[in-house]
Amino acid sequence: MKSLLALVLLAPLLSCKAGLVLDVPPEVHPPEVLPPTVLKVPGCDAPETEAAAHAALEHINKHLKHGYKVDLNRIEEVRYLDRRPHGKMIKLELDLVETKCHIVNPLPVENCTVRDRAEHAIEGDCDVKMIEHDGHYKVLSTKCHSSPDSNEDFMRSIPDFIQLAHLNDTDVVNTVHAALDEYNAQNTTHDHYKLLEISRGHRSHLARGVYAEFAIVNTNCSAQHAKEHEDDCHVATDDHLHYGFCKASVHKSVAEGTADHHEVHCTVYDHQPGVHHHHLIHEHVEGKLAPAGRGHVHLDLSHSHNDTSGSHSHSDEVVAVEKPAALVRRSILAAAPECPGRYRHYHL
Repeated sequence: MKSLLALVLLAPLLSCKAGLVLDVPPEVHPPEVLPPTVLKVPGCDAPETEAAAHAALEHINKHLKHGYKVDLNRIEEVRYLDRRPHGKMIKLELDLVETKCHIVNPLPVENCTVRDRAEHAIEGDCDVKMIEHDGHYKVLSTKCHSSPDSNEDFMRSIPDFIQLAHLNDTDVVNTVHAALDEYNAQNTTHDHYKLLEISRGHRSHLARGVYAEFAIVNTNCSAQHAKEHEDDCHVATDDHLHYGFCKASVHKSVAEGTADHHEVHCTVYDHQPGVHHHHLIHEHVEGKLAPAGRGHVHLDLSHSHNDTSGSHSHSDEVVAVEKPAALVRRSILAAAPECPGRYRHYHL
């Protein structure tokens, strides 16, 4: 009887216990660790790599301070970095060749003629770091240098070779000044022009001559006024500013008492709105900077792209990528397997 009474009293308690839901915290799992993202790395001749290289080339030419525009000869190497939260970073090693278009020439580089090897071609190398996002590029840094083919290699391939002269060589400088004086005396634009830069000079031993190329800029003086007050002539401004490019040669006379033969041909370009080659004007016309060509036979790309500006990423650069300071995931950094790429012009 006592046992039965105990069961009757315990029944409500057991019923309450059975209906009670305990508040037990759910099991906590550690955050999922995703494996590194592995990008499919395009080769040096892949379309996406070529697109990046051409964007880099446009940037390089846009920010040249001296000499001639350059064209792409070969993509030496490409590396891709996955970039968070979006896009990717691209590192390029480019082989470049000099064209015949001086930087004052408004012609797009794709329409410029590459200098022939027989003219003692100049080769350039550039390391470029850039960001790509949705087909838009932003160049972060460029580091370049250039050099002419060695005389030994040049002589082996081209017996009647052109020997480059120093840009401050006395004969080259005299040829340029004589040619510019002749052009100013004969030109029909009524503007007086000043020397902007000597960009190339060489000697031809068989023809006993000196050849030079140089850039010019017009002044605020007429040709007549400059004859009397040349020191008062300053570089033209605004809509009146025009740049030009000249080729000149002097052939030494063999016969005694016969004058040397001079030739000069200049092309003056239409006004280019927004284009101001301040560096050239400060260096050569105003004499505020040391000439880059002094003691050299060519104008090195390092004068324009030496990686000291921390990116050359100017405000008018190719479309900027959103959040450019985003963290770069550096777990992916591998050279593309199909490199270097093809030569587009010639192998120096």
